Amino acid sequence: MAVRYRLVGIIVAVCGCVAPATASQQATQAARPLYLALGDSLAAGMQPDGSGRDRPTTHGYVDVVARSLARSHSGLTHRTLSCGGATSVTLLHGGETCQPDGDPGQLKRAEQILAASSTTVLVTLDVGDNDIEACINGDTGSVNSTCVKRGEAKLRQNLPQIAGRLRAATPAATPVIGLVDYDQFLSLWLQGANGRAAAKRSLAIIRRLNQIVTSIYRNAGLVVADASGRFATEDLAHRRWLNGHGSVPLNVYKICTLTWACSPEPIGHDDHARPAGYYQLGEAILDALHTQR
Repeated sequence: MAVRYRLVGIIVAVCGCVAPATASQQATQAARPLYLALGDSLAAGMQPDGSGRDRPTTHGYVDVVARSLARSHSGLTHRTLSCGGATSVTLLHGGETCQPDGDPGQLKRAEQILAASSTTVLVTLDVGDNDIEACINGDTGSVNSTCVKRGEAKLRQNLPQIAGRLRAATPAATPVIGLVDYDQFLSLWLQGANGRAAAKRSLAIIRRLNQIVTSIYRNAGLVVADASGRFATEDLAHRRWLNGHGSVPLNVYKICTLTWACSPEPIGHDDHARPAGYYQLGEAILDALHTQR
């Protein structure tokens, strides 16, 4: 997810004076249990700072999952290839602006890492949101229908290749879990009658997106972790008290308390999860993992 994000440049300096890893060091690294994550800004644990600038953190769902896995996999190492703004196009072909020039894309890098690892315990994938959600204005709820159709077409073209290649590159006994998440546009509910109508419209769009992604994942042999239940995404019937706004539907309450989407300026409509929301995403993945076992 990254309907409104500000890129944080990351400069990696490579010093030629660092000795390359020895064969034994490489073998030791390859033998360590590995959790590999691919995806967009949610997989990077992005959150806004006090000025509204989004930054990667160590409080994302990947960190939640890694901490849990480390309890049963001594020496676990986890790597995330995720990138703010990633889409099915950039994951497949490269081009994310936060990756180095000439980077082949997350999928190719994942295949290389998996080929070198002898003990991969989990792979997770979180992509597709940015193909569609950029077509919805987070401030007004207006929808570019042509953009939505174009995004769905890209997903149907690219995601089966991503999921299929990722499954093929991962050992058969190792789960590959695809995450399906929440509807950030429920925050529009707080903007009066027009906002409530826009929030309801968004449910149909995000529901269709999640159905497309879920179907593709399952057809490719991936396990689906659907976080919509933990965010009560479809629940307009039950109500909770939201400070400053009174009684709101449960799904609106969840999106406002588990993400930054309902924030005042300077953060504004920021779709990234708060630490509590990332915890719920991580638990959704762990639930899927435990069910699979």
